[in-house]
Amino acid sequence: MLDRVSNSAANSDFPVAAAVLDIRYPEKVIKRGEFNSLPVRRIQERLNETLKANLIEDGDFGEATENAVRLFQARHAGIGGEELEVDGEVGQTTWAALFGAESIYNYGGLPARGDLRSLVITIAASQIGVTERPIGSNRGPQVDEYIRAAGLDPAQGNYPWCVCFLQWDFRKAAQTLGTPLTIPRTAGVHALWELGQRTANDVVRAGAAKPSAIRPGMIFLMDTGGGKGHAGLVEAVEGDRLVTIEGNTNDGGSREGYGVFRRRTRKVAMPGLLGYLDFCS
Repeated sequence: MLDRVSNSAANSDFPVAAAVLDIRYPEKVIKRGEFNSLPVRRIQERLNETLKANLIEDGDFGEATENAVRLFQARHAGIGGEELEVDGEVGQTTWAALFGAESIYNYGGLPARGDLRSLVITIAASQIGVTERPIGSNRGPQVDEYIRAAGLDPAQGNYPWCVCFLQWDFRKAAQTLGTPLTIPRTAGVHALWELGQRTANDVVRAGAAKPSAIRPGMIFLMDTGGGKGHAGLVEAVEGDRLVTIEGNTNDGGSREGYGVFRRRTRKVAMPGLLGYLDFCS
């Protein structure tokens, strides 16, 4: 269990609390109307520290707490330097700005058993909150591990790492299960698409992309133009939209990626889609 955030981990022109307990992101947006809540109490404590907001730390998200959140969002940036949306709600981006990147990073050990599909998703989710160090460098202790998993030396170039993250994820799952690796080793989106069409257990091309054809554990691949692309892991399908876990991305919708985030904005038939590959049995 993560018990505190270090000064170096926080995005901040303000000091980090020395003993803030239970500050992991609760995987849901915290907003007005939530009562008797430990996450709300932690938010109130943090706002009192950073803004001298004089909130009653009772775990009730009322008007005063909402206004303090808005003030914080207006004054502070996200962990990647991006502007925070001033909406008075505490989602993943605002939570990370309050408590630091490590508050949305799961330090728990890898699962010991399960099928490949569930392990791939669980292991990917364990990395949510990992960011580049420094932001914009395509480097960092954990990012370097992703890049090495794709067969590259992170010190020898400036590598986009969305596919590298997937390579690391599938390798960890295969090692945990003691099963052969199923994903072709490459760091390129277009290369993975070409190789995967010959080796994947299932291929869904863009023209056939519909919710009923997509399964959790699949990889989506998209062409972003200029020979570039992006890829991520499908965690769930909700109507015509996906819940995805992606490396070298952000949770604000811009093209500048700097970390591992869960996103809920992509459509099954997203613009630029190449298709989906299923390397899980």
